[in-house]
Amino acid sequence: MSDSKSRRDFLSKISFVIMGGIPGLFFSNGCSITGLTTYHHRTIDGEILLPLSQHPELNLKEGGLQIDVENSSVSIVVVRLPENNFIALSPICSHLGCTVRKEGSFFRCPCHGSTYSLNGNVVRGPAEQALRMYRTEFRNNTVVVYLQ
Repeated sequence: MSDSKSRRDFLSKISFVIMGGIPGLFFSNGCSITGLTTYHHRTIDGEILLPLSQHPELNLKEGGLQIDVENSSVSIVVVRLPENNFIALSPICSHLGCTVRKEGSFFRCPCHGSTYSLNGNVVRGPAEQALRMYRTEFRNNTVVVYLQ
């Protein structure tokens, strides 16, 4: 009898752990972080200003960061490309809307494996469209991201 009871207790506990972990799977896939340091910035006349002195990630080759725009649901990933070129992209996969993750020299969607180059173009599907791009400018050692 005690073997039966301890087995039942074990199965009950393991079921609780498994069922407790399942909701985490649903919430973590679509809300997966980009793997980058996240900063919160407000816009000034539709611009986000990112001085390199305050954002050391952008001093590195292929370095990047995530910007969460204050008072908005907008997130933007900014990556340094060669020769002081910067690109700003939406981290939302164009396939089904999951959040892509930066993995070395590309972005990968954790939901279905779509892969994008650092400039946002599709390298491997199922996504067929590039990541949304925001216009950038580099002036006075500051990356300017234009939201419009």
